[in-house]
Amino acid sequence: MKVWRIHIKNDIALGYTRQDLLDFCKKEKLIGVGWGKIDTRINSDAEIRKQAQFYSDKTAAIKALNAMRRMIIDDLIWTRLDNKYYLCRVIGLWENSKPTDMHYQLDISNYVNVEWLEIGMEQDVPGKVVSSFRPAASAQSISGVEEISMYLWNKYSNTNHYSVGNGNMDFWSVLSAEAIEELVLLYLQIEKGYHIFSSTVKYTFPKYECQMVSDKGCHVYPQVKSGSVSLNANDYMDTIKDDPSSEVFLFSTSESYTKNTSKNIHFIYKKEMESFIKKYRKALPTLTCNWIEFCGFFD
Repeated sequence: MKVWRIHIKNDIALGYTRQDLLDFCKKEKLIGVGWGKIDTRINSDAEIRKQAQFYSDKTAAIKALNAMRRMIIDDLIWTRLDNKYYLCRVIGLWENSKPTDMHYQLDISNYVNVEWLEIGMEQDVPGKVVSSFRPAASAQSISGVEEISMYLWNKYSNTNHYSVGNGNMDFWSVLSAEAIEELVLLYLQIEKGYHIFSSTVKYTFPKYECQMVSDKGCHVYPQVKSGSVSLNANDYMDTIKDDPSSEVFLFSTSESYTKNTSKNIHFIYKKEMESFIKKYRKALPTLTCNWIEFCGFFD
């Protein structure tokens, strides 16, 4: 099973909109690309290359059509329109497609048949999927998102179509650095009652993720690291010296900490984070919750 990405940027005929294209794709259970002069259904790179000579950008046409012909039953395809993301499961092959005039009007004559699911906005989608839409290629494969894509298909379709996960994965090794940072900031806000100065999230702090504040005006500085990174309290003493009432919170998924005697520097451990995650599951970002569920943490 492979995962693909398709841009819905087809060169539709005058009088139609991209919404018309999306509605047609959903109704007819299909997704694909244009390049209508390539009308062969022979599953052959050589045949596609021969017909692609009609295009000035023949390389792009060849890549798109080769992607379409390689899609097989149960492959998954990500697409998006107006920043809304969809996941499609292949149920019919390109070589069996039979485009009509409407397919050509909407520039989607080379297609596979699919089932559609609406997943959500960018924050609900794996980062690798989001970044895969940056290249201009009409269709391309995505690696490294097979398991989570299958899991999302099962969850949003309310089926067990795909066999995924072993139920005992360490979610700390699966979550992105950004997701871990977000969890820690949620923990400090909800459990500790600190509030983020939102403008400071945009700053490039050499040591901290942002600046926070307590109800009493005490400034709080969090640092979050993933992987095997170690954190040493002595590296953060300058902050305490500049503002003796300030607090520093350090978290690393390695839990490799070097402490000192300062009472203003605090270390967060995974055990307390995991208790927070279970207690406030409904407050977690959707994608983060999906990853944690995928790893079997809530079972």
